[in-house]
Amino acid sequence: MLLGITGATGFVGHHVEQAAHERGDTVIRFSRHPKKEDRFFSTSLIPDVNGCDALVHLAGEPIVGLWTTSKRQKILESRREGTRRLVEGIANAAVKPRVLISASAVGYYGDRGDEVLEEASSRGSGFLTDVTAAWEQEALQANHYGVRVACLRFGLVLGKEEGLLKKMIPFFRCGLGTQLGSGKQWMSCIHIEDLAQLILWCLQEEKLSGIINAVMPAPITNKAFTKALAQAVDRSAFLTIPTWILRFFLGDSSHLLLDSQRVIPKRALEAGFQWKYPTIEGALKDFYSTPPQEKTASVIR
Repeated sequence: MLLGITGATGFVGHHVEQAAHERGDTVIRFSRHPKKEDRFFSTSLIPDVNGCDALVHLAGEPIVGLWTTSKRQKILESRREGTRRLVEGIANAAVKPRVLISASAVGYYGDRGDEVLEEASSRGSGFLTDVTAAWEQEALQANHYGVRVACLRFGLVLGKEEGLLKKMIPFFRCGLGTQLGSGKQWMSCIHIEDLAQLILWCLQEEKLSGIINAVMPAPITNKAFTKALAQAVDRSAFLTIPTWILRFFLGDSSHLLLDSQRVIPKRALEAGFQWKYPTIEGALKDFYSTPPQEKTASVIR
């Protein structure tokens, strides 16, 4: 398969590209700063997707950081306009890709407390909800050109010294692991290896289209996550940052830490995807077990 990936140099994109190469695919990177073998991608110009059998769309402005007016605009426009340009590239292609896998996020559901959320659950409210709704709407336009589209709503992506854990682990190793707010908010996570495999699996599953939750089958509360991460690095975690402090210093971006999203990957489960790391304990053991132990695949059907 000739696979085109936007955002290939990012955290998720790097792992998807590596997994694609391991299974024998040829990868074309789409980038704002293309190298000789890459193709150009931006929010302002229509990309050339000719020759690609499939596309994985991961490009977007990072959401971490203070949500100033300028930052909000970049987050929204990078996803809405970038996806629109990609679909226009599909429309212009002489031979169109068979499938488009587009990133989205569980932020679509908003702050929902203990409610169990599946793909059919209603839309929430807030900035991230608006962003993900616009993002998905643009991606699904590729259906009009005979392209199968799957929008994967990513949870919190976990990688050793990457993503969320890159910022957290130094504090935990120093014994400064911290519960956020009440700790009752649900976190829906996924191991980066499972996410890369889920993306490639969705490329092959011809019957899968529309919305797919890309999370572990077992969501976890922030309190339980904090305890599990502290145990993984053999430290204690007794500290708590009150909700009001997070909201005061982070403003609206505190939603990233405090919103509760108890998300279940119902469609992937029903379709038979197998997680190697279906629980947070298994994922953290893979990253931080000392001495390294043989990895054992856990199967969820």
